[in-house]
Amino acid sequence: MNSHQTELQQRALDYSPVSFLRGYESEISRSILENFNTSKDRGDLNCLGSDVRLWYRKLEWDSNYFQCPIFRIDFVDWDEDINNPQIQIAEIIQSLQNDLKHQLTDYYLFAEVPSEDTVVLQALGLAGIRLIETRITHYQNQLELAENQTRQNVRIALESDIPNLREVAIQAKNEYDRFHADPFFSTETADQYIAEYVEQCVRGLTDVVLVPDVDAAPPGAFVCGSAGIETFANFLIGRLVLVAVSESRRGWYRWLNSALMDWMRQQGMSCIVNTTQSTNRAVIHVCETLGYKYGRSTHIYAAYNKQ
Repeated sequence: MNSHQTELQQRALDYSPVSFLRGYESEISRSILENFNTSKDRGDLNCLGSDVRLWYRKLEWDSNYFQCPIFRIDFVDWDEDINNPQIQIAEIIQSLQNDLKHQLTDYYLFAEVPSEDTVVLQALGLAGIRLIETRITHYQNQLELAENQTRQNVRIALESDIPNLREVAIQAKNEYDRFHADPFFSTETADQYIAEYVEQCVRGLTDVVLVPDVDAAPPGAFVCGSAGIETFANFLIGRLVLVAVSESRRGWYRWLNSALMDWMRQQGMSCIVNTTQSTNRAVIHVCETLGYKYGRSTHIYAAYNKQ
């Protein structure tokens, strides 16, 4: 294997949401690259370019919800003999934007790029794509620690809780998350998206939604989780998908996170991952006190054309 292939495998690993796992590097990298190599057979990915190759896809659910075609850049690679690939990557990104602009009245294009991929990050800057959000993922792979932690009582959310949970999602919004930080989305649109998301989680989009169960008042807080998002050998991974806490339930983030960790343990998960914004110091602090470790960092870039 030459140095270029080694570098490509490392870049592919960095793009995995579980790139921090030790002992599975080759398996993760191979899975990522095979996904792009077989994209033409599946038709769900588009590849633009030859010497420099950019993979992107249209997100159908997002496009339907926002009533605007939404596209995501998934990966970029280039031939070994290309010097300063940032310039050609920027050119192909601009070419994609021009194609979308000619084909569509409106469009929204974004990418989530790991901090390690400085070449693509620089290319996005050269192409005039805006930085929207910086994310940090933590992971906890000692879920047995949650079994005996002192915590408040929780229960599974009911459909009758949905109106309150929608309100909580709006009230507890994070101004630094992608939807609230990006001027493409109005505040009302971003609020309603988060509210709709938690409603769909209760209706089955995620595997569980836990809420406080301590009094007769409405829940006022929630955490959504999905089990089995990734599997490597016997290592099963779950995700904390979304959490919000109203002022009346201040302090409950810790209890809900801990309860979800215990729920993941009961489902046989080996690890739980939790992603937040780099600006969310309170959440990062609680994660550290619960035994989470730093996993990875990524940046969200976006551009759009809106009539």
